Amino acid sequence: MPDYDFIDISKLLHCGVYCLLRKEEVVYVGRSKKPLARIGRHVENRNRPMGENPGFGYVGPRHAGKGISFDGIWFIPCMLGQLDTVELAMIRKYQPRYNIRGIPPRPIPDEIKAILQQMVVITSLPPQDDTFQRFIPRRL
Repeated sequence: MPDYDFIDISKLLHCGVYCLLRKEEVVYVGRSKKPLARIGRHVENRNRPMGENPGFGYVGPRHAGKGISFDGIWFIPCMLGQLDTVELAMIRKYQPRYNIRGIPPRPIPDEIKAILQQMVVITSLPPQDDTFQRFIPRRL
C-alpha cells in the first residue's frame, strides 16, 4: 500500500478563527464554534452571487459567506472566550475586502473636510415650555 500525505484536520473540530484566501491574499476572516461546518457552507456557496440563497430569496450583505471566491484556508484554534479578540486582530492585520467589522475607518479626504467646515452646526435647541403637564391614565 503506498504512503499518502494525510493532513490532520482534527483541529477543525474545535472553535477558532479562519481566513479565506484568494491568490495568497486574505479576503475574509470569520470565527465559528463549529468551523468544519462553517467552512463547508463557504465551500457550498463560493460560486454563487453575493446574496443569493435558493429557496429563501434574497439574503442581505450581512451573510458575507455567500459568494466569496477563495482557494485557500488558514485556521487558528482558540478558546471560546478568545474568538472575538482573535478575529478582530486578524481583521485589523489583513483588512480583508469582505469584512466590515473591525476595519479601522478610512481617513476623511481634504475635499470632504472643507465641505464639513462650511456646514452650519446647530448647538442649542429652542427653550421648552416649563409648565407642569399632568398625564391622565386611560383605562382600556
